[in-house]
Amino acid sequence: MGQQLINPALDIGALRSAFQAHGRVTISDVLKPDFAGAVHACLAGDEVPWRLAYYRHDAEGPATVGRLTPAQRAELGEAGVAALEARVRKEATEKFQYLYEAYDVLKARREGRDPGLYLQQFLNFLGSDELFGFVEEVSGDTEFNRVDCHACRYRAGHFLREHADRSLFENRHMAYVFYFTPDWHLDFGGLTTFQDETGRILDCLPPGFNSLTLFRVPVLHSVTQVADFAPHPRHSITGWFTRYD
Repeated sequence: MGQQLINPALDIGALRSAFQAHGRVTISDVLKPDFAGAVHACLAGDEVPWRLAYYRHDAEGPATVGRLTPAQRAELGEAGVAALEARVRKEATEKFQYLYEAYDVLKARREGRDPGLYLQQFLNFLGSDELFGFVEEVSGDTEFNRVDCHACRYRAGHFLREHADRSLFENRHMAYVFYFTPDWHLDFGGLTTFQDETGRILDCLPPGFNSLTLFRVPVLHSVTQVADFAPHPRHSITGWFTRYD
């Protein structure tokens, strides 16, 4: 993957000014169309072995990240999965919780799983000098040296409650979300919202296609619940630029 994959027509100066003013920026048409289309085709196809993601309040440390594999879902059966989702939604009325489908691309590479999946090509792009240089130019941050990669699929009823992306386990500098969701209307939900400590919404972004939101952390944000009449899932790839010494 030696060719340039970021849209060369982007106005870096304007993007940098927006990021410095607000601590975040959303960039439309960020990737070359063929590359964005290939990533979307992979996310929307049948190859990704999605895991149902939720927060485990009965666990500690990294184990709080719940991931139900396809095999585990089959073992639980429809009734068991429905009961799990009902518990998650009940917990969400009082405390932090989330529910969506996830695929950890970086972990899959480390474990030698799914090498032919096109998302591995996207991971190569994330770790490239091209992307690191682009993010450094836009953000002014040159201290990060690693990036991770999680593909996400939000179906009807899925959500991510308010959180700030703080972590005790890694030094997170910035978060990113690449959106690969065409033909989406804000009425379908799945909106990324940024809010202050009083609950006032500062920004509200519908998922689009071939766009990137880059933002400093910690900052309060959430993903609103996807409506039951949404015509297809909300697809994105997200993660953090971090520092490891």
